[in-house]
Amino acid sequence: MGSGGRKKPLPEIDDTKSAGRDDAFEAIITRVVDADGEISSDETHPLFIDIGADEFEVGTERIVQFELNRMEFLLTRKVETHRLSGDGRNKHVEENRPSKINISLKTKTPYANDWQVVDLDDMF
Repeated sequence: MGSGGRKKPLPEIDDTKSAGRDDAFEAIITRVVDADGEISSDETHPLFIDIGADEFEVGTERIVQFELNRMEFLLTRKVETHRLSGDGRNKHVEENRPSKINISLKTKTPYANDWQVVDLDDMF
């Protein structure tokens, strides 16, 4: 353990963090089903970023839409495995280590058109 410089985290720890976030997302879906929620759609698609004329895949996004207690909810998980770096003509894509994972929950009432962000802790 020398002096100076930033020590990189071990890859096993990064993978454990990502797996924990995946488990948390699946636990939310399980709680919704256990509370008699009805899942209307569950879609996964890739995230892309454009650099000039090229397009690069930088992660995935999973969107689960469900109804619980006559309210619609939209649960989103974005996993960004790569990021855009550089500026001007020197832009490039580099790997995120660990992957950036963002989970968000939005709701709307039956007759509203706008989605509003909800705190996950307040839902249950």
